[in-house]
Amino acid sequence: MSKIKVADFYYGAVLSMLFNSKVNPALVESDENRQIYDLTTNDGSCRLYIKYRAKKIKNFTENYNSWQFVFAPTELDDMKNYIDNGFNLSLALVCGMEGLAESEIAVLNKSEVEELLKLEKSSITISRKKNERAYRISIGGGRNSAMKIKANQFEEIFLD
Repeated sequence: MSKIKVADFYYGAVLSMLFNSKVNPALVESDENRQIYDLTTNDGSCRLYIKYRAKKIKNFTENYNSWQFVFAPTELDDMKNYIDNGFNLSLALVCGMEGLAESEIAVLNKSEVEELLKLEKSSITISRKKNERAYRISIGGGRNSAMKIKANQFEEIFLD
């Protein structure tokens, strides 16, 4: 009997959302740390880079969740190369929660991925207050100067 890997739950959640919206992804590359898919949507094609964190960062602020994503140099190079080679790259960050049901997916579009790559950081922290309509990625200088990512962007990019 084969055991299910933790990563399968998170990648499977993204795939399920895509399948349910009639988007058919083609797997480009996969390993334990990330999966990459080519998608065709009503608006054209997209390369989707998926990473996950199984648990949020323990913080002391109520109704506030944060996740830290670490990128290997090869992953950053891959994303830069995809953009340089003309791919419409989106980055899905699966933000896991204990029990899985409260997990969230933050999606960055190509221009947001480019902005993130310009920071030349090997890790990012993404956070969201309960019921807030945007995630925030810390870029230095506090919460007000953080990069904002719309919370419903998954639907906008893939389901319209």
